[in-house]
Amino acid sequence: MFISEKYNLLQAKLTWHPFEKFTFFVAFLLGSLLTQNILTPFLIVAGISAFFLSHGLSLKALLEIAALPMSFMLVAVVSIICIISRESFEAIYIIQISDYYIGFSQLSLDKGIFIIGKAMGAMFAFYFLILTSPIDEIEYLLRKMKVPDLLIELFVLSFRFITILLLFSRQCYLSQKKRMAYRSFSSSIRSLGMLVSSVLVKSLVHADFSQQALLNRGYRGEMKFIDAHGSFVLKRLILPIIGMIGLIMLGQFKL
Repeated sequence: MFISEKYNLLQAKLTWHPFEKFTFFVAFLLGSLLTQNILTPFLIVAGISAFFLSHGLSLKALLEIAALPMSFMLVAVVSIICIISRESFEAIYIIQISDYYIGFSQLSLDKGIFIIGKAMGAMFAFYFLILTSPIDEIEYLLRKMKVPDLLIELFVLSFRFITILLLFSRQCYLSQKKRMAYRSFSSSIRSLGMLVSSVLVKSLVHADFSQQALLNRGYRGEMKFIDAHGSFVLKRLILPIIGMIGLIMLGQFKL
């Protein structure tokens, strides 16, 4: 079972209404995107991380789920920070390779840190919603926001298929690794091809099984979900709205 699934099962026991989680998510997201300083996004990241750690998520698990998107962010930010020019320029660090000067200035460094801070804040805002809301709560939010049923059903099925295929691919990879399938470059390429083909065949077989299971259970073009979330009390929005206003105001100060 994946880290996100474990955390969803843990957070499903909370009494929070889905709209409370969604409002906090909007507050964190707007606070990160509308900020004019670097402090607000890092406060959001620190606050959400502290919330995760205090509710049972280990530091190792938190770093694991943040590692993949952070790697893409760093690649993008490096392209912003790094300056390549034929002419010398004022920089904190600069080297000359052939006819080109490569380095970074204080302005590009500040801009890169600011962008990665906003991206991290937005990413952790999405993690807050996804890791604290089981799939039935996200489906409930989508229905209340009048998203078309077809899109909701595609989202639910895609989420389930991605989870199953990732689990199967991990099991297949571990099985290959224990049999020394990746001991050399040529065997790694061959094993990777076998892994991809196995996942493709598995996805087609599981899609057929899922369709037959839905038809046997009375599926006629509409998936039914039980609404067990109860009525929503507007006063529960007071705290997240105050947080939203506070984060947006804090983000307008240029530090």
